[in-house]
Amino acid sequence: MSAKLFRNKGNVSIADLKSTAGLRSESCCYGRNKNDASNIQIRKIRRYKERSETMGQIALIHGNIIPMDGRKRYSAVLAQDGKITAIGGDAEIKELAEQNKIEVIDLKGATVLPGFHDCHAHLSLTGFDAQGINMYDAGDIAEVVSRLKEADETWPEGRWLYGMRLDEGLLDEKRPPTMEELAELKRPALISDRGGHYVIVNQMAYDALGMSPEVEGVRMGPDGKPNGRLQDRANKVARNGFPRSREEVLEAMVYTGQEALKKGITTIHAQEGFTEDDPAVPLLIEHMEDFPVDLVIYWCMMPDYDEPMAEKLGILGGDILLDGSIGSRTAAFFQPYVDGDGGCGYLNFSEQEVYDFVEAGIVRDLAMSFHVIGERGIHTALDAYEKVMDQHPEKIDTAKLRLEHFGWPSQEDIDRAARLGVRISTQPAFTYLRGGPESVYRSRLGEEREKAGYPLRLMLDAGLCLGGGSDSDITPLDALLGIHAAVNPPYPENAVTPYEAVRMYTSEGARCGWEDDRKGKLIPGMQADMVILDQDPMQVNPQTIKDIQVLATIRKGSVVYKKEES
Repeated sequence: MSAKLFRNKGNVSIADLKSTAGLRSESCCYGRNKNDASNIQIRKIRRYKERSETMGQIALIHGNIIPMDGRKRYSAVLAQDGKITAIGGDAEIKELAEQNKIEVIDLKGATVLPGFHDCHAHLSLTGFDAQGINMYDAGDIAEVVSRLKEADETWPEGRWLYGMRLDEGLLDEKRPPTMEELAELKRPALISDRGGHYVIVNQMAYDALGMSPEVEGVRMGPDGKPNGRLQDRANKVARNGFPRSREEVLEAMVYTGQEALKKGITTIHAQEGFTEDDPAVPLLIEHMEDFPVDLVIYWCMMPDYDEPMAEKLGILGGDILLDGSIGSRTAAFFQPYVDGDGGCGYLNFSEQEVYDFVEAGIVRDLAMSFHVIGERGIHTALDAYEKVMDQHPEKIDTAKLRLEHFGWPSQEDIDRAARLGVRISTQPAFTYLRGGPESVYRSRLGEEREKAGYPLRLMLDAGLCLGGGSDSDITPLDALLGIHAAVNPPYPENAVTPYEAVRMYTSEGARCGWEDDRKGKLIPGMQADMVILDQDPMQVNPQTIKDIQVLATIRKGSVVYKKEES
């Protein structure tokens, strides 16, 4: 259908409603003048709060309303005070709206789904990367260096160079640049790999960050000197030491929230705070009530078990790197990488440390999660979950167990996770964008193991709860791309149906964050979060799901994004 939503006699269009509500389509100024941008972002946060206190009434008719409560469909829906109050036929909903003096929006056949959930995204990283130098499509090291040199000549004095989304597997040399190869730059430079598992720095940045060979994760070259690659603890220290103010961190996260609305995303499971000094989590807690989207905040480090912030969040854990990534050969397997030096990857914590951490969370009824990609990482996390549950059977009904990614599980561990009730936050776009015969996954793992990655079909058949996410900025913050990827993986045996894929980003996405009592479905009593699409992802050619357009996003009954009409 057309991307426009028309006015019918007696009704209004979404564009009219937005104008009435005082919502303007503002092109984001992020990345321009930093001081102006920060002030504008903070003013926008205040406006979101004002809207939430005064809005929340909307009626939609003549649409294709899919509540994701079974396979029923309706033509109209009504929201009052931020919640769904009725769903049914056009005449019924229009009459209710007129009785309550609520404007009626004619959808002209557009599809309405519950607002999308992104169950794993990095708000600050995504915002930072919007200002960085994109290295993803660089062909070789010379091109990486050339892009840095160009910025070195044009960026304001005093600003560090920041390169992002480097994928060493796509470079001709199949390795990142070294510190020596960055020696001609005139200022500190830091390059983040695509997965965020290591950075490359030049000598000026290395010195400014206070690095030394004694810091865990400082990698050495053949000459026995630091080669600029910082992993593990050094990676965290470097990222936290990159010069950014609290205002800039907040600005980056608000930018990401605003971008999410353009993609129909109304709830993000934010994976933040990888070091003790990272201000992201405190800033999100401070601004959670007036943030552009709803947040479930995961603190991605192992804090002291009695840390009060964990009680405030209700979560102890998140994207805690139990293992690493395929690209950096740090995801933990039982068998070696086929293109490496015989290594199998590694765990960043001992089995006892993992057990103690899990027990501390479960006895306090806090949600638990870890980043696990490789088979050994997954197995280790599930061992800890299973042992703690055996020790505390009284917590079976209250334990909130979750894992991030779950990339290469054995069938035994898929079944074990289902038996334990573990909820999985996974990223279908990983294999869609990085898998297949010519991929870095294939070169690292070999054909048989590469094809077994992210087996969504096996997971669903085992009864696992799968929440879809992007791991943005690792893959784009785009739920429709994730749905498309789940339906169209490189290998058909891993595919799910369009309906199952939509559930991953709506009803099951809410369940993955223990919010399914109030979100994820368009039924009376649920929060009125909705996305309006120009096509139905369950009816179009599955190969075109990613091309569906978001026409508008509604959060708590208020229109918070409207696509500009062309």
